[in-house]
Amino acid sequence: MIRFFFIVLIATLAACSPRSATQPDAKTSTLFSSWWRVEEIDGRKAEFIRGQRRDMHIILYASRKMVGSGGCNQISGSFIHSPGSIRFGAIASSKMMCQPAVMLREQAFIAALRKADSYVVRGRRLTMYDRLGRETLRFMAVPSR
Repeated sequence: MIRFFFIVLIATLAACSPRSATQPDAKTSTLFSSWWRVEEIDGRKAEFIRGQRRDMHIILYASRKMVGSGGCNQISGSFIHSPGSIRFGAIASSKMMCQPAVMLREQAFIAALRKADSYVVRGRRLTMYDRLGRETLRFMAVPSR
């Protein structure tokens, strides 16, 4: 009887193993090494506009490095991270000039990154929030380019 109980216990524990619960499916992106295209900045849509050179995006690496594009200029920087928390350090940018509307939105994007304090990844969507819990940025994971 004890042997039967022991077998049932092991089978139950194996079925509840976190290994099976944490394997991502095809519709789930990870925070690191995903191409995160900007969808919204401070609640405003961030669609591709005239004069823009690239999609606005970031790629975050486990080494705490960030690279991306503000739509006109390449951006890079570092960040600190713990589960649910993210803060960006200095953000560097190349110095190309684009249409005024593109430049203004790029500045808003960088400012929103600097305000980021926390994040949530749900499926293929990454949302960043400021210290007060207000949404500052919304991203969609897209295939790397």
